Amino acid sequence: MPNGPGFLHHLFDGVTTFAQRQLAEHQRHKERLAALRDAIEQVVDASEPRLRLVGDYADKLVDAVETALAHCRQLTRQLPPALILSARAWVSDPRVNAFFATATDLRTALGESRSVREFFQRDSRLGECFALMLMVKRETETFGAALEGDMLVREVRQIQVSFSEHRLYFPAASEADLRQELQRRMLAFLAGRAREHIGELRTRRDALEERRRRLRAQLQALRSQARGLRPLLSSAAADERQLATLEQRLARTEEELTDARKPLTTLDDYLEQIRRIVGQPEPYLHLHPLSLRLNRLGIKLDADSPEPGETLVLCEWDSLEERRIGALVRFDRAELPADAA
Repeated sequence: MPNGPGFLHHLFDGVTTFAQRQLAEHQRHKERLAALRDAIEQVVDASEPRLRLVGDYADKLVDAVETALAHCRQLTRQLPPALILSARAWVSDPRVNAFFATATDLRTALGESRSVREFFQRDSRLGECFALMLMVKRETETFGAALEGDMLVREVRQIQVSFSEHRLYFPAASEADLRQELQRRMLAFLAGRAREHIGELRTRRDALEERRRRLRAQLQALRSQARGLRPLLSSAAADERQLATLEQRLARTEEELTDARKPLTTLDDYLEQIRRIVGQPEPYLHLHPLSLRLNRLGIKLDADSPEPGETLVLCEWDSLEERRIGALVRFDRAELPADAA
């Protein structure tokens, strides 16, 4: 039989240890929630502000938002250091040379960016800008001369790679600020995707409700006709087949509508839809490494080609079925055309 005082002392120590652990866990959760509060509120604002009517919405979103932020940080870490854009870099850097057909095109792209112009206009002391540059990569089949061994062969099938539709986003005074802004924008993108998903669910639900309304009206009209003179003027068998078909379609629609209503019955359901998308960001935000070997004219070369060329390691963004080549860039105010600077 256990010793009475010793047993009680052991029990008290166990209860005390458990309480201390619970208290420490609660404190860590509060600190974690406080650290993520701004990000949680950003998600709520960008997806469904009514979520704030759910009393513990922040606690229910904290895990998803933390996962999303970790994914966004991982993506930004994959981006190479900012690439210098300048007329001199166009001559010396094969990546800049591949991105722009001429040094003039480079300056034009910088000058056409409204966000870049506004960035420099806000503070005349700013001499350098960092930004995210997105481009469309195109591959065009052409024919030209190429080396095969020591021989120059003409009319060889070639693939020419070009970049167009250059766009500059999120101008910042430093690369650290730019990367931080990118993470914030990615989180907003995920929240926006959740909002769109909810909109798609609503649209499907509304369409099914409208289909049910039309089927009910058709059935009511057909039954009313059956009680009138319609049976004297048409085949009863045909009317019965039409009635059975409408009833079957209505039954299927009722089942589909029941399923369509389930994901959005309460605000907790809305929160769950948002939590699923924000907490599983991989299907919506991709960044793929892409390696190309090009010559100075933008012709794609095989890895074993004897022609001189450069291997470019690029990053391709893939989201919502849109693909863009992305790069962090930096450039001086002096690189803008005179009228833009």
